[in-house]
Amino acid sequence: MSEKLKIKLSVGNRVYPLTIHPSQEEGLRKAAQEINKMIKQFEENYSVRDKQDALAMCALQIASKKTQ
Repeated sequence: MSEKLKIKLSVGNRVYPLTIHPSQEEGLRKAAQEINKMIKQFEENYSVRDKQDALAMCALQIASKKTQ
């Protein structure tokens, strides 16, 4: 049986508990950092005050990069 790791990631000032394979930890932590950085940029550059709006804008930007 493969071992699982319990971690907590903070995205948009919310904490998400996750149970993952240890090999996923580094990638997930980097992804959370990148999302938080994007949220901060949206808040600063576009006067976005609602974290959910900033998170939606991040999702749209990431998805559009993947499809283009």
